[in-house]
Amino acid sequence: MKQIYLSVLLFFILLSAAMAQPFKGGVAAGLVGSQVAGDTYSGFHKPGAYASLWISLDLNEQSSVFTELSYFQKGSRHNPDEKKQDFDFYLIRLGYIEMPFLYEYHMKNKFTLEIGPSFSVLLHSHEELNYDEVSYGKFCLLNPSLMAGVRYPLTYNINVGFRTSNSLLSIRADKINGAVYRIFDSGQFNDCILFYLSYTL
Repeated sequence: MKQIYLSVLLFFILLSAAMAQPFKGGVAAGLVGSQVAGDTYSGFHKPGAYASLWISLDLNEQSSVFTELSYFQKGSRHNPDEKKQDFDFYLIRLGYIEMPFLYEYHMKNKFTLEIGPSFSVLLHSHEELNYDEVSYGKFCLLNPSLMAGVRYPLTYNINVGFRTSNSLLSIRADKINGAVYRIFDSGQFNDCILFYLSYTL
């Protein structure tokens, strides 16, 4: 993954030199709310962390291209609810190294819209039911997703942003009960919302 990011960075440097336009870079951090579609539970109840190093290159006054190398926590959480006679506790913790490739459109009202594919490499996983570790199927090492978001500048260097991220392929290699269907696959899928602050160096 490190070699991939260095290759992308080199590509941006060569592209910016060819276009005689400098690229921008910075850091970002934020909070994630996530769920796993197909785990028979619903709701963005699993909190997580997000941190990244990013670079972008302006194509013109209204558009740019963007990539980053981030650590992105995803998963699912279901807490017991005694009022509903639901006593199950369920948890999935997934940690990914993620790399999106986004097209950005800069609007006249200072908002920036962004959309594009993202590619994740699984670093670690943990699954438990009623506080006992379980495994309902092997998690995939790689998982592509579609990412979209909006960003707004608070100051010259600081931006606040919101993104959604949705898996395009199942996060598990094995098919299990409760599987849902998406365009390219059936199984379980990461769905995330992200709130973050970005700082331009």
